[in-house]
Amino acid sequence: MRFDVRCLHLDNSEHVDRHAREKLVGALENFAQRIERVDVLLEDVHGPKHGVDRRCVVRVTIAGTGSVQVQHIDPDVYHAIDEAARRIKRTVRRRINRRRDIAHHRSVGARHAA
Repeated sequence: MRFDVRCLHLDNSEHVDRHAREKLVGALENFAQRIERVDVLLEDVHGPKHGVDRRCVVRVTIAGTGSVQVQHIDPDVYHAIDEAARRIKRTVRRRINRRRDIAHHRSVGARHAA
């Protein structure tokens, strides 16, 4: 699984980067063999003006099914990461299960047609 974290206009970006990696690796560990890549963008929504909102955008590329993306905006960048990790875990699980269900129904349908 390839992992890329980018931080834009954030202080303590090294700590934020480490927190993002730990949270997302933990959230996605059950799906690691299916995940090709994880891209994370952490940014201050207001850029160099340093407003109160921080955005965490997580995009996960899943083998054979494309990619899914979530984002969360919060005044606390760590909370934005935690919430995005929770949401991407649920989204990836749904996508993988949906693909599994479709494949299962196709194989069952093929057996009944034969």
